[in-house]
Amino acid sequence: MIRGILTVAWKDFRVLVTSPMFLTVSGLCACIWSYNYLPQIFQFEKVAQRAFQSGGLNIHQTLFASHIARANIILIFAIPALTMRLLAEEKKMRTYDLLLTVPITAAQIAIGKFLAGFAAGLVLLSLSLIYPLGTFFISNFSLGPLFTSYLGMALVTGIYVAIGLFASSVTESVVLAVILALILNLSLWFLGQAAEMSDQATLTAVMEHISVPQQFVSFLKGTLRISSLTFFVSTLAFFVFLSERVVESSRWR
Repeated sequence: MIRGILTVAWKDFRVLVTSPMFLTVSGLCACIWSYNYLPQIFQFEKVAQRAFQSGGLNIHQTLFASHIARANIILIFAIPALTMRLLAEEKKMRTYDLLLTVPITAAQIAIGKFLAGFAAGLVLLSLSLIYPLGTFFISNFSLGPLFTSYLGMALVTGIYVAIGLFASSVTESVVLAVILALILNLSLWFLGQAAEMSDQATLTAVMEHISVPQQFVSFLKGTLRISSLTFFVSTLAFFVFLSERVVESSRWR
């Protein structure tokens, strides 16, 4: 079971991270983060000097939170561009039928491809982590909130990958796979606003529970909640399960 998963994961991971698409996306992400983050450091230094007498500024809330927010926006769009290759492109290239003849289960295919996409997503996320970690050499601050925030971002990236894998499994069009994954990714972040517009207490509570921003805020504050960890893991597991069902159904067509 594990060997089959790792074989699929390693094969797809190598294909993903050596593809021109991944290198292009990585380069664009690095350019955008560098363009935005470096001027913000100098701006933060000026503001911090003026605010020193009144107790100083929280670098995590002032600088890192906005950087993480920009990283999240980029990942919402970048991850679907990577995950479209996982199954939709295999269908387009007519290698999907060959994959189904290999003596491995649909669960091994779905989990293996998820792990490949997740590892590639973590590589992108690690690029964004370089900037706040680099700041540590010129400024003293607690690393705890930064690491919990990036743990939360790693789980959010896992959800984007699981959604992208599911979108890629239901179509052989890479364009449709990207569009569907984008719609689902954005829906996760707008559910919180829908909860604020509802006047029904039960519906509001449900919408807040399945809202990614509501669950992510605890990570941003430097705390770990079991309920939030459970939400992220169960959500990504749900979409991987849906992908496994689609792959399994393909064997019977």
